Amino acid sequence: MKKSFIVLLCLLTANIIYTTEVSAGEINLLEKYPVNTPLFTQGLELNQDNELILGTGLQGQSKIGKFNLETGQLEDDQLLPHNYFGEGLTHTDKYLWQLTWKEKLVLKRDPKTFEILEEIPMETEGWGLCYDSENKVLWRSDGSSTLYKHDPETFEVLDKVKIMNGKLAASKLNELEYYNGYIYANRLYRDEIVKIDTNKGEVVDQYDVRSIIDETMDEEQIASIDTLNGIAHIKDNEFYITGKLYPYVYKVSLD
Repeated sequence: MKKSFIVLLCLLTANIIYTTEVSAGEINLLEKYPVNTPLFTQGLELNQDNELILGTGLQGQSKIGKFNLETGQLEDDQLLPHNYFGEGLTHTDKYLWQLTWKEKLVLKRDPKTFEILEEIPMETEGWGLCYDSENKVLWRSDGSSTLYKHDPETFEVLDKVKIMNGKLAASKLNELEYYNGYIYANRLYRDEIVKIDTNKGEVVDQYDVRSIIDETMDEEQIASIDTLNGIAHIKDNEFYITGKLYPYVYKVSLD
């Protein structure tokens, strides 16, 4: 009797563990675009004019510009203030927002000229940023498992949501992108994109990018890259993705 009970308990427990696992989504490579000069990519965003805005990091070298997919060059770029380390970026209907890292400042920019209109302090570090155009809010990551909801005009913190990945906290959330009710996020030093339901506070899909890296890069290129970092929605389930010092910007579908 005891043995039967133990077996039944094990089966029930196994079933509970199984149902909390996060599903694996399918990622497909549609196109790759060479990057001529290595870029320490921190933010990637397709604006209303269909221009790919790219921001880079490193103090004294951080910049923002328009990445030309045909030439592989960052054009019309501007340096950030010398002591700022650039991070994620996004645009709303009125502004282009760009984070800084340990400076804990967000730069409110003119979306056409990139002129800095205002610098607003934050409570924590800036990592990734995206705009939920349906609910008119900004979402920010700071390298933890918490996402911060901000007002798109003042950057006031409206809410905080802890994100779980199965039974574990979804740590190291980095560059963000919003599409169709979900946030798609890179995680620091993981070759994956996670799809997040902020209403439930959980990861609902994971996409493994490693197969694309292995397929398109040789050993020397793989040895020289840093982490996956940069995701921009194009249309439907299509995105541009890249990373720090990546030799390519990829066009992919996340199914």
